[in-house]
Amino acid sequence: MKAKRTTVTPTLEAQIVAFREAGYTNLAIAKRLGLGVRTVQRHLAISGVKKGSLKSELIDVAREEALLLLRSDPAIKQAIAQLLIDDIAHVSHVREILVEASEHLRATDVNSAAQVMRGAAAYSTALKNTSDILQKHFARDNQTEVIDLPELTVQELTADQVEDLRTRHLAASNVEEASEISEVEIGS
Repeated sequence: MKAKRTTVTPTLEAQIVAFREAGYTNLAIAKRLGLGVRTVQRHLAISGVKKGSLKSELIDVAREEALLLLRSDPAIKQAIAQLLIDDIAHVSHVREILVEASEHLRATDVNSAAQVMRGAAAYSTALKNTSDILQKHFARDNQTEVIDLPELTVQELTADQVEDLRTRHLAASNVEEASEISEVEIGS
């Protein structure tokens, strides 16, 4: 399928750079903006933008847009769920292979056990790489929000401060008792 647009406006070029800085791949940018992959590559090469040179707000907007798309599209949610289920199955399979290989390590044929361990290590590495990619893209969802809490300062009170607090507390409780008594008298 051919790309829709042939000319790139300055606004579109800024979007290309912003999406790239936000972590989008050239293919994802091209699809999103209706451009060819080569066009995206050419404009990124011409701009010469270095990582972190854009305002972080533009990058955050692009990231949020990507996360919103992921959260709202049912087909993407289904694909992610299938990938996660598949990862769990792979982890279980790797553990079985490792157990089986460790049993062979006790045998006399160490060469075959080493080959199985190498294969399991390669398989495990590939699985970890895919899991890391998923975690990187969805790490923002898993992070707890940091809430600004007021600062709590603890000080030892002097005898005068303690006496002042007691006096205020007694005065407040006397006012409450007086209002309760007057309510009872009015109600009688």
